Amino acid sequence: MSARPSCPHPLPALLAIAPGLLILAASAAPARAGWIEDRADGSAVIHVRVFELPDPSRREPSQRADVAAVREFCRRFPERFAQRYREQYRRRPETYGRRNWDRVEVELHQYSGIKIGNLGGRVGIGNLLAVAGKVAPDVMYVNFRQSGTYINEGFLYPLDRPEDGYLTAMSEEEKAFRIHPKTWPVIRRRGPDGAKHVWAIPYGGALGKVVLFRKDLFDEAGLTYPDSEWTWADLRRLCRALTDPARGRYGLYLAQSQHEAAYWLAFLWSAGGEVLQPADGRDAWRAVFAGDAGAAALDFYTLLCAEPWTDRQGRKRHGYVWTDPALADAKWSRGEIGMQFSYIDEKLFAEINPDITGMVPAPRGPGGARGAELNSRMMGLFAGIEQPAVRDAAWEFIRFYDSEDAARIKTRIMVEGGFGPFLNPRDLARFGYEEMARFSPKGWKECFEAAIESSRPEPYARNCNAIYNLMTQPIREARNLAMRGDLPEGRDQRLAVMRTLLARSAQRVNEQLLGVMSPDALTRRRVGAAAALACIGAAFVVFLRRAAGQFAPPAAPGKKLRAWGFRKYAWAYLLLLPAALTILAWHYLPLARGLLIGFQDYKIMGESAWIGLDNFAGVLWNADWWLSVWNSARYSFLVIALTFLPPAILAVFLQEIPVGRMLFRTIYYLPAAVTSLVTVLLWKSFYDLDLASEDVISS
Repeated sequence: MSARPSCPHPLPALLAIAPGLLILAASAAPARAGWIEDRADGSAVIHVRVFELPDPSRREPSQRADVAAVREFCRRFPERFAQRYREQYRRRPETYGRRNWDRVEVELHQYSGIKIGNLGGRVGIGNLLAVAGKVAPDVMYVNFRQSGTYINEGFLYPLDRPEDGYLTAMSEEEKAFRIHPKTWPVIRRRGPDGAKHVWAIPYGGALGKVVLFRKDLFDEAGLTYPDSEWTWADLRRLCRALTDPARGRYGLYLAQSQHEAAYWLAFLWSAGGEVLQPADGRDAWRAVFAGDAGAAALDFYTLLCAEPWTDRQGRKRHGYVWTDPALADAKWSRGEIGMQFSYIDEKLFAEINPDITGMVPAPRGPGGARGAELNSRMMGLFAGIEQPAVRDAAWEFIRFYDSEDAARIKTRIMVEGGFGPFLNPRDLARFGYEEMARFSPKGWKECFEAAIESSRPEPYARNCNAIYNLMTQPIREARNLAMRGDLPEGRDQRLAVMRTLLARSAQRVNEQLLGVMSPDALTRRRVGAAAALACIGAAFVVFLRRAAGQFAPPAAPGKKLRAWGFRKYAWAYLLLLPAALTILAWHYLPLARGLLIGFQDYKIMGESAWIGLDNFAGVLWNADWWLSVWNSARYSFLVIALTFLPPAILAVFLQEIPVGRMLFRTIYYLPAAVTSLVTVLLWKSFYDLDLASEDVISS
């Protein structure tokens, strides 16, 4: 009797796929943001995650003030909850849950977020990663430039819904204390549904951009301090007088970086220009910075950065600005930079020494206008909050954090910490510190008011987070032309060059960020994208069939079908199944999903719209993409040419050629042999010297 063949047990197969199942389960389970906890003592604790909380371990007065405000919010929350929400929660248990709403507390948690390498952080890709990973904070930080994207992508929850009563609960006085009038166009915008809503609330006051200057450098050079009426000509004259590269001194700091255009904005606005304008009175924006005002601003900016001149030693120099951001703070503190643009806070003017540092609004342009950037820190509610109680608690935090009560607490701690003179005299008088207001640096309040009066919000349309990158390109091109001496000497000819550079940049902004394109151009791009995809698809099918033919088993004798042997090798296929499923889950499914996303206007939250070939068309007509392709091809060629071909050629010379093989082997191995030989000879000479010295001593 023959023995029954043994069959592999299925347990090894299950063990093989267990790690993958655990990873899939962990990735599929939603990470908990805000939640409600029912404690053993009968209380209900609402947990809220905030994008950033002050650090209690730090002892700076500003940090201690913020910590005190957060603690006061937590202390007051039960009372605020009882007044505003308790009865509503009791009446609607199906919405808010059946809990003991008589004892309610709140706990705030620092949001940790998701980071990949040096990506992440409070502003930028970090919030997108958090939203995609379902770990976004309940209270989100909102940046001016990102606000349009956040609103259109559905990340933010509207704060003016009548059924919630959030914004309606704020009095007009409270709104005026919290929201600067010039920030209303930023926070009240049209959403994905076409209706206007308030999406975020500022905190910390408005931020205006001013020019700080070193009084000690001005005094040493015998220069008069700039005042509120100074002009571009004054700025250029002062930069010339302060710049002395031989001593490491420069008149102005303008950082050369991807966002260098942020410095250029002040000159654009002072020249009477604008970055973006609504095209139809709604939210369809267009780039308009390529006009005469933009050309004049770019021409003056280029003069500051690259104007040729000769120093006292007869050396040719270019420009009067320091451009390296890595050393800028150190050079400013050492008194080697005369002026720099800086934000000034409406609440805390500056933590600087007024005896050394002065403050002045941005200079006026050729037409007498002055422009500066207006910004503000903002908080918003994440639209993905599932529990209404968590959302209500998060709103109460936003409302209280920079309320008048919180400002009173922060002002008291700042005054006690010795920073009273740097606070806004308006707040000092409001909270009973009138005598402290007389110690405020003279002219700073007027400087801030002048800066805010002429300020404009930084670009805040959709996709504007990347607008500075595109606007910086013409600045670099103009500076490079000036450094090479390729700019025309005549002003009209120079302005024509500037307009051309700015026009190319404006076109890229319109096409890549704002989606502005003529129907004919869009049709041509779609046809080109369809042809390219057809060629790629045909090539993929051909190579796939060839690869499948190479690995497929031969056909069974006398049959046309290939002998896969599913029944004969059932357990072998079962053992291969976990590996095949892993490859399918982690390679091919993401590939298929990515291919689908390529045909959509993909949204992390909400429904993604089908846009056909537009994404592919945008890539094919994107100069940056073709530059990346060229760099990749060049890199691949260099890798093959320098790491594969030389060793292969050398191996042929050492082993395969019939004549001269010994010569090449000698040349190849000579460095290794010579190194040891030289070492031996050196030690021999050392010993010979020692023996010779001993003979001399003995004689």
